[in-house]
Amino acid sequence: MVHFADSDNEDSFVKLENKAGEIRKTLLGVLLLAKNIWKDELVQRPEGIEIIETIEKAEETFVNSSLTDPNERLEDILNVIHSRVNGIFELLEYISKIRQQNK
Repeated sequence: MVHFADSDNEDSFVKLENKAGEIRKTLLGVLLLAKNIWKDELVQRPEGIEIIETIEKAEETFVNSSLTDPNERLEDILNVIHSRVNGIFELLEYISKIRQQNK
């Protein structure tokens, strides 16, 4: 009976890891799309160049595929997600600030 419980927990963990991986990939797409949409506006100011650099750094953040421990793998995926979300947030914050200044 314990074997089945361990198997169920392992299956649930794999599902969580897979979902986190899907989120990570989607965020990369959002970063690439957002950078492409706003690039002309970003390159006009030094702060915008910094945002581009932040986004590119987040784009280059990848999961360490050599990790074997499930907890470490999930933590690594979550770290990548965190990096990409921060890049998106900084971009949106900058665009909002620029739009407010242009009013």
